[in-house]
Amino acid sequence: MIYFLYDKDTVYSYNTFLLDIQNTKCYFPYLKTNNLYLYFLNLVKAIIANKPIVLIDFDINDFEIDGLNDNTINVSSPITPIQVSSFEDILKSIHESTSEISIFTSGTTGQPKKVIHTFQTLTRSVRISEKYNNQRWGFAYNPTHMAGLQVFFQAFLNMNTLFNIFNQSRNLIYKTIEKYSITHISATPTFYRLLLPVEKSYYSVKRITFGGEKSDRKLHDMMLSIFPNAKINNIYASTEAGSLFFAQNENFLIPSAISNKIKVKNNELLIHKSLLGKSDSFTFSGDYYHSGDLIEWINEEEGLFRFKSRKNELINIGGYKVNPTEVESVILEMPEILQVVVFGKQNSILGNILCAEVIIKELNNLTELSIRNFLKEKLQDFKIPRRIIFVNTLSITRTGKLKRI
Repeated sequence: MIYFLYDKDTVYSYNTFLLDIQNTKCYFPYLKTNNLYLYFLNLVKAIIANKPIVLIDFDINDFEIDGLNDNTINVSSPITPIQVSSFEDILKSIHESTSEISIFTSGTTGQPKKVIHTFQTLTRSVRISEKYNNQRWGFAYNPTHMAGLQVFFQAFLNMNTLFNIFNQSRNLIYKTIEKYSITHISATPTFYRLLLPVEKSYYSVKRITFGGEKSDRKLHDMMLSIFPNAKINNIYASTEAGSLFFAQNENFLIPSAISNKIKVKNNELLIHKSLLGKSDSFTFSGDYYHSGDLIEWINEEEGLFRFKSRKNELINIGGYKVNPTEVESVILEMPEILQVVVFGKQNSILGNILCAEVIIKELNNLTELSIRNFLKEKLQDFKIPRRIIFVNTLSITRTGKLKRI
């Protein structure tokens, strides 16, 4: 028997999934649930039946999304019984689907925006082959967002097993990895930092993927200490376009297949409309969409670049634009620090003052002054946080990223 999903204390097989699909008489166009199996089942029902579906977080309120009405949530809609006799029939129907799948941006800088995708645009980076058989995926993303959907399809279309470790405790994550010999994990850098400090190595993990946030060499090295048999890569994906770029370190390469559909203007990455889903919120310069991601070229001729920050995350400090991820990267060079988030707080004189919240390793005497003294050797004065607060936890968004206060 091939298992599909381990979620807390419940296990679901692909045979169970097939039977539930065969017994389908309805689906939910707007399903709000924290039951991961029911969520995936409903998603596949909609895709096979060529029905539209809107994916919403189980803890979202209707006022957070324009047009979302409580009267439509968890209301079933009848569909023609699905005629499939095997899991291969399910896969064939999925690949032929014309269903429209609506997802939302994270909303960290405003109202979440709806983007409509097809199965084809959602699975641009998915690979299907016998060599992907028997992979065991730690599911560490929010399932309603782009990254979570891509991990789901990568596993599901290859009949791999998923293990739900999203929003779980550090101890439970490690127990799950060890007990079930998980081989693949794709998650945000924030997720991986929650696994620190390094206490033990786990040899079953063969692949670690970073996505959703800027990572750094220090974190890569620490993950290799925990997962010494793993290969590490980075992925660039957005709600608007899905997966576009991959890297084995901080430097991304524009694939030749889409090199004529990517531009850079004023250090901002621009993406051709043909690579996007559909949305009323998109604004274009000609045929190109402004991603809001700022980059720097490593080798422009070869299409090699590094991400610097999100354009809307730059903080105005007395007329200077500060990139918080740059400051975070320097602070994380201190071996005593496990995690940090840098943010701006409004100030009547400077516009904002720079603040930082840090989590430090136990049993060390690190002080606010010692952090500032370290930063003086590395950063210009206006990039050094004026307030440094020691905390036990950092705020995280629904998608598992650090939340800038």
